[in-house]
Amino acid sequence: MKAERVLVIAAHPDDEVLGCGGTIARFRDANAPVRVVFLAEGITARYDPPEFETPKVKAESAARNANAVKALALLGVEREAVFLAERPCCRLDQVPLIDLVKEVEGHIREFRPSQLLTHWGQDTNIDHCLAHRAVLAATRPIAIPYLRRILAFEVLSSSEWNTTTAFPANAFHDITGQIDRKLEAMAAYGDEMRQPPHPRSAQVIRGLASFRGAQAGVPYAEGFSLIRSLEA
Repeated sequence: MKAERVLVIAAHPDDEVLGCGGTIARFRDANAPVRVVFLAEGITARYDPPEFETPKVKAESAARNANAVKALALLGVEREAVFLAERPCCRLDQVPLIDLVKEVEGHIREFRPSQLLTHWGQDTNIDHCLAHRAVLAATRPIAIPYLRRILAFEVLSSSEWNTTTAFPANAFHDITGQIDRKLEAMAAYGDEMRQPPHPRSAQVIRGLASFRGAQAGVPYAEGFSLIRSLEA
């Protein structure tokens, strides 16, 4: 694997593991620096705004963030490379898009990634779609020649629930050596893991990796939709 620097822009904690956890581990196994940026927290969509400041919701949000740090450590990402957020979950449509764009731009300038991984723009989750839009706006190629490849990942319990447009996987990372760590990292999120046939079950996560692997000719893979690539 060529020397790479990988930036992951995810809407909520657990999206990064579902979407590209095996790929993160693969890059870290190759000693490639990886930075993971969350644009929102992952709990408050389950509550009404007056409840956001209650001890119960604050504790759940803090626990989700702690689980994100634990999950990413299992994939090899250091704590200082994990950037958590306090924006409410599934309400990024209430945030000026320019604020999200500038945050992504700041991480690009500081980290100087060669690859950027983010959400697919047609997910059923509004925050995923806005993360995608912010990345498109922030990755105008004129000022960032070092960013060579941009990929969109799929997130189970969102991407496949768009039943009119299938996720267009046309790029793949072999995660045969990392699939068990991906599942271990997802298990670090505790109650976010469910029993089958829920999409966020170990059985379905492994099944999707097997299917994407079959598309690429390997035992297990993660599929991506190529947004832009420049070969030097």
